[in-house]
Amino acid sequence: MRYLDYDPHDIVYITEIRQPLDRSILDNYIKDKDENYFASRNLSVPILIWWTPFTYDTGSYIRCGDQTRCFISNIRKYRDNKDFSAFLFYGTDFHLYDLPLPRYQHEQWALLHEESPKNNYAFSFESIMNMFNHTATFKRHSDVPLTTQWLASIDDLLDQTYVIDIKEKTNLQTIENLAPIIYIQSDCFTPSDRDLYIKELMKYIPIDSYGSCLHNKDLPENLRIPVETMEHDDILKLVGKYKFALAFENAVCTDYITEKFWRPLRVGTIPIVYGSDQFQDFLPDNHSAISILDFPTPADLARYIHELNTNDKLYDSYRQFKLTRTISNDTLLAQTMSKRTWGIHNDHIRGNFISKLECHVCQRVHKTRQDPTLKYQAKFDDYGCPSPTTFDSQGVKLERSGDWYRQYEFSRCQVNVFQELIEQGNYSFTEKELYDAAAKRFSPSFRRDEFLK
Repeated sequence: MRYLDYDPHDIVYITEIRQPLDRSILDNYIKDKDENYFASRNLSVPILIWWTPFTYDTGSYIRCGDQTRCFISNIRKYRDNKDFSAFLFYGTDFHLYDLPLPRYQHEQWALLHEESPKNNYAFSFESIMNMFNHTATFKRHSDVPLTTQWLASIDDLLDQTYVIDIKEKTNLQTIENLAPIIYIQSDCFTPSDRDLYIKELMKYIPIDSYGSCLHNKDLPENLRIPVETMEHDDILKLVGKYKFALAFENAVCTDYITEKFWRPLRVGTIPIVYGSDQFQDFLPDNHSAISILDFPTPADLARYIHELNTNDKLYDSYRQFKLTRTISNDTLLAQTMSKRTWGIHNDHIRGNFISKLECHVCQRVHKTRQDPTLKYQAKFDDYGCPSPTTFDSQGVKLERSGDWYRQYEFSRCQVNVFQELIEQGNYSFTEKELYDAAAKRFSPSFRRDEFLK
């Protein structure tokens, strides 16, 4: 449900109330309308449709900063209206067998996908990304970059609320029997295969694992629902007691950075990072996190952590930004946050990135109406994640191997079949037909030595 409130200064406040909703809300609304209702409505502004029901809004006007207006709905029947202009897709619910095809020349497509490539490998292939005109993803070069989607503000990183002196952290390891490293994770089957590495790392240094993955320590009962407690004050206090926190993402892709990365930085704990290959670009300074890729093996990483754990001066050198409460304006992090025009945690002033994308597309649609020669095209690098990797029994990274790599390659087969069907003018295939055609190509041909070529 979308609420629009206007204040005396003509600022629009948009609040999204997310409840357990389903498609029946839209179906019931459609059922009460006659056959030509949606096609014949005179809305007088461009119509944007969420093809993948996301906000469950049956239809409302949005107004953006420069008074540009559009009508946005989750009802697909508005496609037949003369004012229809663009589709919006939520990446996790994007399916090759359920798309608005054939696509007409005037139609623009926008992608919102802040989630991991684990959710949908289709966007890791260039032919799929070429279908979009506008993007809002975690990539820094996306039209609406969401790289900092888990960070509320720079002030959160400079805040001292949860910071514990290094000597007290050392004492807590004895008094409360804490390991040097904390790990909190309950998603145990992931494309990054992080637990394989961490299991090997545990042989060389103690790690307190509070989640269901490699579990060896219990969280308090009130903190055991991950989605509800990831920002809980008690979780932040717990992470702040530790010297190090494992910040391993569920998938490896440039700029894919989540709360696992920001949370230790917020509380004065050093993150040990595996995920984005360019995460250093978003650090508060160039010496505030540790990358596992800087060490040949988990044993080598463990030796360095042991050294930091016993050297207070060296340890605190990783927390200088926190202890001095200083982040240079020259950092990409500071520049990104200063340019960001949306907020998180129900920011009533700036709204959220969903509203930002809707307005971004609305404004661009108006521009293309004024100048039909104007074209927008998404880039492969607006998402474009690499194939998954895994680790061997010693924690050494392996390319082109593992269950997730097989799944990635099967997605490639599906994308290839999809492209051929479209080129043939076949738009009415089912999920099963797409799957079966891809399986015929994948099963006989998938041999590791062949892909290694």
